[in-house]
Amino acid sequence: MNYALNLEGFEGQLLEVKPTGFFSGPQLLINGQSAAKGPKRGQMLLQRSDGRAVVAQWKPQVLGLDVPQLEVDGKQVNVVEPLKWYEWVWGGLPLLLIFLGGALGGIVGFVAFRINTQIFRSTSSMVLKFILTAGVSVLAVVIFLILVTLFSIALGN
Repeated sequence: MNYALNLEGFEGQLLEVKPTGFFSGPQLLINGQSAAKGPKRGQMLLQRSDGRAVVAQWKPQVLGLDVPQLEVDGKQVNVVEPLKWYEWVWGGLPLLLIFLGGALGGIVGFVAFRINTQIFRSTSSMVLKFILTAGVSVLAVVIFLILVTLFSIALGN
């Protein structure tokens, strides 16, 4: 799911943010194409409607787990509204699997957490978001237990 941006000075251009994936960072798209690399590492060069070039760069949010803010020509732009604290807590419950299963629990918990944050970013009703994220969290526990059982059988314990 891409997030559209309406920035002053970029009228007539379609600016979108492709959020962070499991194995890729955020991407700024201009008219469907990736933004050009800027003069320094981590910077992007954007062409305004008046022809002037400006520099943009990402500003990570919440340890890089949320959709980052974008700084364009020195001005902060919120791509999306940050998640509320209770959405972080509820969506992060699967991370408790780390305490039950170490690395395996951490992997399953983190995948479920990422899915939960994407659900909270959806346009569904708040009640549906909480029901879906509860389902993802329960499913994460079930998957974790299945994996532990399979590893236990494979190791002959």
